[in-house]
Amino acid sequence: MARKNKLEIATDKNGNNIKNIYTLINASGHTEYYTSFMLDGISYQKKNLTKRYPTATTPTKAIAALESAKTDIRNGINPFEDNSKGEKVRDIVLKQIKEKKPKNKAKDNTHYKRSLELFYYNYIDPIIGHLRLEKVQRKHALQILGSLEDNTKSFKLILNVLMFKIFEDEFRARRIDTNPFYELDYGTHKPKEGFDTRLNEPMEDVAKKLYKTTLDFNLSHRLLFMMSIMVVRRIGELFQLKFSHINQYSDGSWYVIATEDITKTGIIEKYPLPKEVVELLPENILDSEYQNEQLFRFAYSGMFLKQSKLIKEADIKLNDGHKITSHDNRYLFISILASLGIDTDVADRCLSHNNKKHIKQIYLETPFENRKKIFEKWWEFLRTA
Repeated sequence: MARKNKLEIATDKNGNNIKNIYTLINASGHTEYYTSFMLDGISYQKKNLTKRYPTATTPTKAIAALESAKTDIRNGINPFEDNSKGEKVRDIVLKQIKEKKPKNKAKDNTHYKRSLELFYYNYIDPIIGHLRLEKVQRKHALQILGSLEDNTKSFKLILNVLMFKIFEDEFRARRIDTNPFYELDYGTHKPKEGFDTRLNEPMEDVAKKLYKTTLDFNLSHRLLFMMSIMVVRRIGELFQLKFSHINQYSDGSWYVIATEDITKTGIIEKYPLPKEVVELLPENILDSEYQNEQLFRFAYSGMFLKQSKLIKEADIKLNDGHKITSHDNRYLFISILASLGIDTDVADRCLSHNNKKHIKQIYLETPFENRKKIFEKWWEFLRTA
C-alpha cells in the first residue's frame, strides 16, 4: 500500500510489481496513480495518470491509461502538457450534462444525466477529456467512434448528443477551424437478434434461471432485479420509483402507480406486485413521512455490474459473441406467454408499449384486473420447477 505523499511501485492483485506504474496517497487520503517511462527517446517522469485520466483509479485502469497516453504521444499530442489556458473538453461536456433539461417538464432526468456521465467517462474522457476544444482533431472523433464498434447504433448516437452541438457552436462562432464530429459514419442500425440466435438453451429455461437466481441474489439489488423479472418494467423506470408510488388494496394485495414523470410513455401506468417483491419492500413503505424517499438508493451506474453478475450466476448458456440484459426480461415475458397461448395484444399492454402506428393500440383498453391475470400466469410459470 502506498504511503502518504510518497510514490511507491504499484502491484497487481497477486502482489507483483507493475512496470512504470506508481501509487501515491494524496493529502485527501485518496490513491493516485503515477507513471514514469521512456518513449521515442524522451523521458516522462512522475506524471500523474489519475489527474489526466480520472478513470485511472485501479492498477488495471492505470495500465490502460498509460497505453492511452503513449498513443496520444505517438499521435503528436502530449497528454501531460499544460492545458490551463482554456476550458478543457471535460469541463465543458460535464457542464452541458449537468444543465440538461428534461424534454417533458414533469419528468426527472437525473438517471439519464448519470448515464451520460458514465458514457462520457468510459469512452470520451480517456481520449480528449484533457484537451482544449481547438486541440481536438478528426482522428480523435474516429478513435472514440472506433471504441464503440461493438455497441448498437443508439449507443453510438449518444456520442453525437454529447459532442456535435458543442463543437458546431464553436465552429460557427469561428473559435475553432472545423467540427471534428461532423458527419461521422455511425453505421447501419442492427435490430436485436432473436433468442434462437443468442441463446444456447430454451428461453423458458433462461427465464426460470433468472428468477431462481434473483431469489438468492445480493440483498441490496435483489428487489430491483426481482421487479425486473416479475413485473417486467424498464430498469430506468424502476430505478426512479419512490415509496409514494407503491400502494396496498384493502384485501392485502399490492400494486404500483407509476406516474408520468418516470414512465417512458409519459402516462400513468398501473401494475400489480407479486409476493416475492412485497416481501422485499421496506417495512415503512406506506408511512406518510417517507413518501418522498427513493426506493433504490444505490448508484445507477453500479447496477450494470450487478446485472452482469446476476446473469453470470444464473449460468445462462449464450452463443459466442452474444449477451442478454435485464431488458430482455420483457422479450422473455411476451415470447413465452405467446407460446402458452396468451393473447399477445393483452400481454403487450402489460409491457405498456405505446405504439400509435396500430389502430388497435389507440382504442384497445385492457382493464387492470385482466392485466393482473396475465401477470399471475407469468408468475406461476416462473415459480414452476
